Amino acid sequence: MQVRDVNGTQLAVLTPASGGFPRHSHDEYVIGVNLCGRERVRLDRSSFEVDLDEVTVYNPGQVQSCTTHAPEGAAFTCVSWYVPPSTLTALTGGPPPDFERPVVRAPRLRAHLLKTAHDLTAYEAGPPATSPGPATYGTGSAEATPDLGVTGSAEIPLGLTGPTNLTAWDTGLTEERLTLVLLRLLDLISVAARRPADLPAAGDARIAAVLDRLRGDLTSAPRLADLAHEAGMSREHLVRSFTRATGCPPYAWHLQARLAEGRRRLRRGEPVAEVAHGLGFADQAHFHRHFLAAYAITPGRYRAINI
Repeated sequence: MQVRDVNGTQLAVLTPASGGFPRHSHDEYVIGVNLCGRERVRLDRSSFEVDLDEVTVYNPGQVQSCTTHAPEGAAFTCVSWYVPPSTLTALTGGPPPDFERPVVRAPRLRAHLLKTAHDLTAYEAGPPATSPGPATYGTGSAEATPDLGVTGSAEIPLGLTGPTNLTAWDTGLTEERLTLVLLRLLDLISVAARRPADLPAAGDARIAAVLDRLRGDLTSAPRLADLAHEAGMSREHLVRSFTRATGCPPYAWHLQARLAEGRRRLRRGEPVAEVAHGLGFADQAHFHRHFLAAYAITPGRYRAINI
């Protein structure tokens, strides 16, 4: 994972180590485009395919996972932009919106996001001979895409691995381009007022109580039998009802909630070992493995770039 901070947001180039990402969620909006390859996404209770000319928009708290596919010899790579709700609030002058469509076909919007990542790139001489190297975009990439108006970018490795020589004017231009991306998304995708995260459908009082129980204790993994007993349901009924309400079963929901809390604690500068212990992981290696699988970055690296 390669990351740049842009005016309180984070722009990242991601190449997952395996064939996708397990269930997880973010505190921020996640706006993404695929640079190389395609993916099948599971978002809450829906699933869909994402192609190279589409832009995805996930609301804070939505549970997401995906499986990825890339051409032989290439690695699936995407650009993700993490935008805090406060940024949308400042832009709209109202409460953070809820994007009602998670994917939109918008090649020129995709081009703007790739151009921004490109402008933040430190160019290197090229990848080692033993590595497929960073993904490229433009007419010569592994999966060529239509001309999207991103001039001068063909065959340029897209990575955020080193310092850039951006001037204050360049930085302002980059921030302006990203603001225009947000404004265009608000035009393209219908929005609604944000509802409280993880709120189940009306009438699911028992599931709401289970959610409160899980949110109230992030220090250890829950026992399904205990949750079912407290809810007055069988374990099978609880799993079915909880999954229908939230998009994933109780243990998976609680794991991603613990990982999300881990991100928050790491951003505050807490040591990785203390975070792992405080969130009930068996050891630091256990936390490391789940964190890397969910976010394509190690806890230590994530802490380093956020403090």
